[in-house]
Amino acid sequence: MNRFDNPFHDLWVTEILDPKEFVKMFSPMVASHAEELFGTGNVVVRGRQGSGKSMLLGLLNTKTRVAYANSGTEYPAPNDYKAFIAAGINLTRDNARIVTARLSELPEPIRRGWAAATFADYVNYLLVQDLLRNVIYLAEEQISTGALENELPVNWSGSYKSKLTEILLLSDVWGIFFEGCKSIEEIVKRVSFRLSEYRRYFNFSVNSLNAEIEKTKTDIGEPVAVLAEALRESGVLPREALIYLKIDQHEELYELERSSGTASLFRQVINRMLAMRDGRVAYRIGTRHYAWTEEMTVWGSGAYLENMRDYSMIDIDSILKRNENKALGFPFKDFAEDVFRRRLGVYGLDVSKPYPKGLLFEVFGDSIKPIERAKLYVKGKPSQIRLPRSYAPEWQKVLDALWESDPLDAMLGAAWLRQRAQQRSGIARDASKIGTFPWRDRPYWRKERYEAALVQIAGECNETLIWSGKSHLIDLSGSNILAFMTICRAIWAAWLRKLSDAELESIEFPRIGVDEQVIGVAEASRIWADKLKEGTDGDKRARFISALGAWFSRRIRGDKALSNPGHNGISLLVSEFDNKNFISDLIRSCRDQGDLIESSHTTKTKDAKPRKKWYLNPLLSPNFRIPHVRTKEPIYVSIGDLTAVYNDSLVEPRSSKYQHDDGPTQTELF
Repeated sequence: MNRFDNPFHDLWVTEILDPKEFVKMFSPMVASHAEELFGTGNVVVRGRQGSGKSMLLGLLNTKTRVAYANSGTEYPAPNDYKAFIAAGINLTRDNARIVTARLSELPEPIRRGWAAATFADYVNYLLVQDLLRNVIYLAEEQISTGALENELPVNWSGSYKSKLTEILLLSDVWGIFFEGCKSIEEIVKRVSFRLSEYRRYFNFSVNSLNAEIEKTKTDIGEPVAVLAEALRESGVLPREALIYLKIDQHEELYELERSSGTASLFRQVINRMLAMRDGRVAYRIGTRHYAWTEEMTVWGSGAYLENMRDYSMIDIDSILKRNENKALGFPFKDFAEDVFRRRLGVYGLDVSKPYPKGLLFEVFGDSIKPIERAKLYVKGKPSQIRLPRSYAPEWQKVLDALWESDPLDAMLGAAWLRQRAQQRSGIARDASKIGTFPWRDRPYWRKERYEAALVQIAGECNETLIWSGKSHLIDLSGSNILAFMTICRAIWAAWLRKLSDAELESIEFPRIGVDEQVIGVAEASRIWADKLKEGTDGDKRARFISALGAWFSRRIRGDKALSNPGHNGISLLVSEFDNKNFISDLIRSCRDQGDLIESSHTTKTKDAKPRKKWYLNPLLSPNFRIPHVRTKEPIYVSIGDLTAVYNDSLVEPRSSKYQHDDGPTQTELF
């Protein structure tokens, strides 16, 4: 094995893989849950950064389909929907931002209208150009390899091309722009010329936009729909052929609007395409949550897009998340296992052997049980339990002795005593119950407090928290494949650093120890924390999440009675959250960027008012030294409480009275 062979080294650019590598690395797990992708209507693919949106849309690429066909690998699509060809644009790589480069030169009254019309026409011709390129590419591939001939035969001989040219020139959608063109090749050149002229103008190479272009701007979506129908009518493509038009990195428009002060202009233009419900084409939009939920109006009409009418939604985060009903399974676990296996296979490792517990288990082992983690933290250190002097001294002796053999049980025993004292039970001062260990008779009470108790033990012993093994790595990923691969890359790098060249040469199959996993997880968590500053509201989000993480950590470490083991999350009234204010907007931004995980919350208060709860992205847990699991009740807060947290206030939230557990409302601190 080579020192530089990290199978997860290129995790940031998986959507632009070479088609042959794509076939090897793409996991069909998500596609199996997203059959709408291959239907006839418009589809929006939504998810957090790194959820796999671009990879899923990349599955539609013509070059990818040809690579599947030439490799003999089964293409992961329903058989009834394989007669399609796809084209599209990536708004980041195709540099959609340049359309605003010269807006400031225009007078205010015409600025928005000009921007909308120019953006629409620019996108139209990008789509026309890419659709023609894909048709020509597939025609050439069928001549040389016969790829997809049975699924989507392309006729690109002289008579068919002549018929296509004739049909296109008869359409008035182009205005006079194609006048004088006598062949499809000349039309292709004119399309390229138009896009080149746009770029020359946007890049300040000329003082004004070509007058011919200004006079022949097109309505969004119409030119490519005309081309799609012409391809069928001419016989170049079969009559039943579906034509998918991809628009990836849709969130780029949100950022563009913010930087250019154009409100929701460009997304409204894209919405207009979907609202047309044009049966000649079907759109596939790849976007993040924040770019889709806020603005659904249509340019030119003010009407709103309707889910299930104008488009259907594939929410990758919802598909992959852990279901509270265990019978429904956990798709992300299988997805991560398959991605892991494919990555190792591409790098030459033998992954063909049957592994009953999976390849992740084979490489990383099982997660260490709580009782063993506690012993690893203690490492022979004397008891760190300090009971109040008012307790019977015999309890201190019993727990000190128990610490030597089972420190986790000792910490839980101390917490149980403190809770009894809070409830004004005399047991803490009564030696008659010593030796009965009553907290052991409450398995659910214990289980709910394991992770919080371990955080306290590690803190008392000044030890690094341990996350390792298959279960922990899956849980820390938060159902996000980029997070999972970030963890794997960091662990793999830590493992490679530890080994000498001679040791590496002798290894046929990696089995990575706990120490390297702990180092890698810590590094991955730090990377994820550093990424908080990226994207929309980065500085504010980083400040808020950092303040929340530090606040959670203080509360969990200070809660010696373990009365509130669920205080690594917050709960807020829906009525407060729905009010537009700085904090609720910030929570939405953190949620949409994946910093916070949101879910509904069944309140335990008598008022029964609906609430929502949020937890930090699990991968941030090691960075803040808080439990990654969600247990018991989160902290019931108000907007005012969270404002105080944001401002780094150390004052306990006013809403701390709303707690529901075995103990009283206030944590006893000693």
